[in-house]
Amino acid sequence: MFITRLVALLSLVFLAVAERSLVVYDSVKIDLAEPPIELKRVVETFKSLGHEILLRGYQDSDLLMFVSGYAIFDNIVFLPTSSKKINRKEQLNKQNLVDIAKTANLVFVGDSNYNYPDVIREFLNEAGIYPSPKGYKLIDHFEASDKVKLTKDNIGCARILSTIDTEYDGQSAILSNNENLVPILTASKTSFSSNDNINPVDNENSWGFGQQSHLAVSLQALSGTRITWVGSIELLKQELLLWAIGQRNALKLQFVQHHKADEPQNLDSTLYRIKDQVVYTIGVSELVDGQWKPFVVENDEETLQLSFKMLDPYQRLNLQPLGEASSVEGSKVLDTYVYSVNFTIPDQHGMFTFELDYKRPGLTYLLEKQVVAIRHLANDEYKRSWDITNAWFYVVSAVLVVIAWFFFVVNFLYVSKVDVGKKDQ
Repeated sequence: MFITRLVALLSLVFLAVAERSLVVYDSVKIDLAEPPIELKRVVETFKSLGHEILLRGYQDSDLLMFVSGYAIFDNIVFLPTSSKKINRKEQLNKQNLVDIAKTANLVFVGDSNYNYPDVIREFLNEAGIYPSPKGYKLIDHFEASDKVKLTKDNIGCARILSTIDTEYDGQSAILSNNENLVPILTASKTSFSSNDNINPVDNENSWGFGQQSHLAVSLQALSGTRITWVGSIELLKQELLLWAIGQRNALKLQFVQHHKADEPQNLDSTLYRIKDQVVYTIGVSELVDGQWKPFVVENDEETLQLSFKMLDPYQRLNLQPLGEASSVEGSKVLDTYVYSVNFTIPDQHGMFTFELDYKRPGLTYLLEKQVVAIRHLANDEYKRSWDITNAWFYVVSAVLVVIAWFFFVVNFLYVSKVDVGKKDQ
């Protein structure tokens, strides 16, 4: 029994290495012999990246995504389906999707004419994304046609999507107040989402109004993975798909160092002293065309910041750019950009944290924490009186008092002594 399970597990490990991307589709709706153009485009994008792609139907008995607590794919795309139920609930359930999202990028594609399986809708709702029900579509009566014209004005995050020019016919979603949600495409002010078969429109048969509705949105997980929802497969073009699977705007901390300003050889010390001069340095890279390149901050809104904190930040400092460098010692490949800051440790001893918490829409998050101890001055480390300018007055006063006392004693004992015999006469 044990040997059988071990062999099965080893085969799954091999599968996970060989096949990195999975597309789950509706086998009733899509015939792989004549796949739609949009599906071909998705498959070609994965193949251009060198991924081995696997296509499986929602009802397929060999649908396998999750084994022994581990996801076996790096990217999974869920296409629309005509069924709310699936056969392999042990593979496709809400808890498994939550666990898969920790290590894999998930892309969910909507369609106003089809349902989501219940587990997918529950998962999206937990992430703060609420797609409209079946039969609801985005409508704008200011448009000449039944479709909604999308332009650059609809782009919610230009870092993710640089341009858009299409006629949209699909779902919309409303969002929760989850701060990790990034709107990619927002509906126009004059649009609304409603069931086109029910008139008139009221609160009972509408889903969202104006810019409350979103056509594409993503949740950036703290682990660096991305959960992306689009209301129509027409939107899943190369630029957006590459971002959704982490091939664009992905950041990486190549190194983090801190040391005393006068002891650069003693890196990452765990003990500092109050009022020490400390230098904090990091190297940041960005994934561009499959290679790590230096990440350059282009404006003040993207500035990297260091927080030196106990419970609350005692100091919050902007990291200054130094230039390109190599993340590997001795290498000539400049693959990272160095940022640094020099500051004085506050006059407060205790346990402090060097914290880099960088969260910008469209970029993977950078989070780095290093805890260090800050001690007070030792008895022999305080300045002596003669080293303190303000103390000179008191030191001189003390010396003058001693000298005056000395002359007083000499004068009393010797100089001012009166002859007793002369005094009696």
